[in-house]
Amino acid sequence: MKSEINSFTSKFKIHNSQDGIALMMVLWILVLLSIIALNYLNASRWNTTSTRNLKEETISYYMAMSGYQEAVNYILSDKDTVFDFYDGDGNFRVDRESQPITGKRAVGRGEVDIRITDEGSLININHASRERLRRLFAYIGVPDETLDELVDSVLDWKDPDKEHHLSGAEDDYYEDLEEPYKAKNAFFDLPEELALVKGMTKDYLYGAGELKPLLGLITTFGSGSLNINTVSTEVMELMGLDAFEIEAVLKQRSAEAGGFTFVPQPFSARGFNAIAAQNLRVEVTARAHSGVPGARIVAVLNRQPVAKGYKIQTLYWRESAENNRG
Repeated sequence: MKSEINSFTSKFKIHNSQDGIALMMVLWILVLLSIIALNYLNASRWNTTSTRNLKEETISYYMAMSGYQEAVNYILSDKDTVFDFYDGDGNFRVDRESQPITGKRAVGRGEVDIRITDEGSLININHASRERLRRLFAYIGVPDETLDELVDSVLDWKDPDKEHHLSGAEDDYYEDLEEPYKAKNAFFDLPEELALVKGMTKDYLYGAGELKPLLGLITTFGSGSLNINTVSTEVMELMGLDAFEIEAVLKQRSAEAGGFTFVPQPFSARGFNAIAAQNLRVEVTARAHSGVPGARIVAVLNRQPVAKGYKIQTLYWRESAENNRG
């Protein structure tokens, strides 16, 4: 009897052990299937989101291209080929009659922001004299004790020789850096190239604290003359115009007055002109749907009058995606 009980108990333990192993195997299989299912769902969700974002980004890009073409058509619509101006709201206008197209507006379920600016409204660092560079850097807040070094270094960078200005820098300085390079000894292609020059800092370029951003005041396109119908208040200030003169300029640039047709002598003596804008920057940002990257196009166009209207040459072009308006 006892042996039969022991035999039954032994068989029962074996049976229970086999059931436990089977149960563990089933649980592990369920866990594995769950992991596979979750990975599949995540992959599907990622693919769906990626596809949707690609669609929205593509739509944004073509919205931006459409906005760019609208800006070009507006620039070419100028009939007088004599002068342009910024109105009281800061919009670029080819004449008094044509309504500006700049600004942000809804397009379908997205939005497009178009900006047109005259490069002739900015200080051209390629043609700026030592005195103008000094005034420019002092205006943004560069300390007096570093002004000469920065001005001389800019002059050394853009002049064709390898001779040092007193506080400047040539190849011997740049070749001794951790990542060496040579002085360009030629004009700047883009304003951002200033970042390579001895003494220039990111804070000077983009502004920080009490420092004004330099990049908003300078250009490398054009001949260096300043258009009185498009220069900003900041540029007029650093060029030495007082508050009354600035107010007189802004009043003349109203939609009703239409800007200056000629430059009064007190302004022409300080380097201002009133010719039609030749080098225009077009910036277009488009976003098909909030929450996805938008498309941004930046171009600088050279506009020259011909027998019938204008011809356009592209001097600079950049396309990029961005999450927020810069």
